Amino acid sequence: MFLHNFFKRSFKAFILGHVLLSFAAFSAQSTQCSLGNAYKVAVFQAGSYSDFQKVFRQTTLALQRNGFINGELIDRNFLLDKNNSFQEMAQKTQGGCIEFVEDGFYDGYWDHDKAKELADTLKNRIKSSNDISMVWALGTVAGQMLTDSSLNVPVLVMTPTDPESSGIIGPGEFSNKKNIHVQKEMNRYESELRLFYNTFKFKNLGVIIDDNPINQPGQAVPIIRKLSQELKFNLIECKGPVVGDNHAKTQSAFSTCALNLAANDAVDAVYIPMGNGASPDNFYYQIKPLIDRKLPIFSQTGENEVQMGALMALSNADLQASGEFEARVIERIVKGEKPEMISQYYYAPLNLCLNLETARLIDFKPSFDLLIGVDLVFDRIKK
Repeated sequence: MFLHNFFKRSFKAFILGHVLLSFAAFSAQSTQCSLGNAYKVAVFQAGSYSDFQKVFRQTTLALQRNGFINGELIDRNFLLDKNNSFQEMAQKTQGGCIEFVEDGFYDGYWDHDKAKELADTLKNRIKSSNDISMVWALGTVAGQMLTDSSLNVPVLVMTPTDPESSGIIGPGEFSNKKNIHVQKEMNRYESELRLFYNTFKFKNLGVIIDDNPINQPGQAVPIIRKLSQELKFNLIECKGPVVGDNHAKTQSAFSTCALNLAANDAVDAVYIPMGNGASPDNFYYQIKPLIDRKLPIFSQTGENEVQMGALMALSNADLQASGEFEARVIERIVKGEKPEMISQYYYAPLNLCLNLETARLIDFKPSFDLLIGVDLVFDRIKK
């Protein structure tokens, strides 16, 4: 019943989202730059992460398709923080309702002090000059640093993991902060953890989390801890520097945690939150000790990690719907609506992913109820 209701809600949200997108596209084509002036956009991230790349790319593509950004469509493999890609894109897209400021990309490289310094620099720039009139803040930490109503420009916090618990924004559908709009992906992480628990009824859940409390809300750690109390399972937390710009360091820390959890006889399931420690090239070998222990693994990141050996995940792989949601919000702001008057609720069209080879290796036989809810099946592990 849980699966049936969850996917029924997701399907309805998916249909509604596409209806709204079609309406927005029609509306955008008929009334562009209705207030006359272009919005000059700066982009801030505390560090690079694949979801930030995706939501930026999908937001930009949607705005270009709807006529709000000039120039030809950016490449679908566009990387925001590769070399001078942002600056080159900014140069090519001048003249639309949305323009990127050529020197308006701020990246903290997962160094908290550096990111905080850059956030303060960006705030001072906005207050002392007129060359930035909108900010896109990518991720939870960026949102924590930039949701400042005194800036008097729209600030959009894109793809944050847990915006309320992390203190970015208050509860409710609409923002309690002037000029601030935060994407709230409704019940995503709570729902997937409930799904995992209802499937395995684990007593001791191993989790790999960053050792810096500042990064933990971005991994939904407050939600994980809250549900462990509600559902009465124990958390066995392995902490290490698994979020950061030094990939050798984060991947080593992740692999060490996987080994430690596999060696702990009490652990009977593992939940892997987002982080840079999961290697895009070596993930299977990082988690192999957990598979050898026949532990079910749920990936918060999604489809790619299931393909490489995690047992299951809920996935919105390319974040297209997330980007289209942000584009609709931006289009409404361009037409004169205030950010705090626009709904922040976002219902992602999620897919349940399952790896059958992993299931065989850990001696797990999926129930019929689980199988009918699966959208994407991998019959082998990509190594």
